[in-house]
Amino acid sequence: MGSAALTWRALGLATLFGLAHASSWLQAEEPDLPKTYQATASVSSVLVPVTVRNRKGRLVSNLEQQKFRFFVDDIEFPIRSFWREGGLPISYTFLLDTSGSMGRRRLGKAGEAILEMVKQLRSHDEVCLITFGAAEVKRRLPFGSDVAELKPLLESLKGYGTTALYDLLTIAPQAMDGAKNVRRAVILFTDGVDTASHMTPDDAVRVLEGLADPLYVLGIEPPPAEEGVEDSYERLLEQFATASGGRYLRVDRAARLPEFAQELRRELSMRYIIDFQPSGVGTARWRKIEVRVEGEFIVTARQGYSGTLP
Repeated sequence: MGSAALTWRALGLATLFGLAHASSWLQAEEPDLPKTYQATASVSSVLVPVTVRNRKGRLVSNLEQQKFRFFVDDIEFPIRSFWREGGLPISYTFLLDTSGSMGRRRLGKAGEAILEMVKQLRSHDEVCLITFGAAEVKRRLPFGSDVAELKPLLESLKGYGTTALYDLLTIAPQAMDGAKNVRRAVILFTDGVDTASHMTPDDAVRVLEGLADPLYVLGIEPPPAEEGVEDSYERLLEQFATASGGRYLRVDRAARLPEFAQELRRELSMRYIIDFQPSGVGTARWRKIEVRVEGEFIVTARQGYSGTLP
């Protein structure tokens, strides 16, 4: 795959919810892509990344397995596989908004933040870059590429065209295609403006609730709420991150993006992972996940999955 591999246009995104008029187009243009998103595909193993903070909001990374309790559909199950992420190799997917609303300044600082996050990569860590704007989504740097290609690639990007953010999020399950590592993070850089999506925010939330890899959203100088509009762009960004078990970070000034990238990189080194297998017995359907930690802690984890009980 080259840097121009995998392009999805906004029209093709309609097939994610079964609109027949677009399905033949997508299949002909991109035969290696599924016709529908894979959020509800059966899974043999489900990973649940967990972030724990104390009441002051500080990360807690030294808890033992015995402190954790794991529930599916309000039924408690024993935790059979548990580990801390810090020493494991990581796969990053960066989703970068290159629409006109980002402009040269925001886009440039987002590029600096991405480079900040990858400058301490270890030998088995890997990176993927996907951009979206002007009615298309491009996988600019697939997993397995030389990370040295990232800097000139980012410097070459220019912001233009409309934004289809909600459409992008409905294909988020494909963001980790080709990743080798168990430890993963999907990181979105955007101002939150959407001007061209076929899908709705609710469509995006439904997909993100079943996303295997948490979405971390850096909202870059998001516009203020419009009068009479219930959901501001920023509130939706927070909702998207929460639905996936990730986190929303408000970047009030684009110049601070590298600072926020450092904070996020640190957070990703302090997560825990619970791993379990659905039993395959009974009905396969949407299941709610809950992780509790003994003591006064704030726990963030994946919201659920589709399948049978463990």
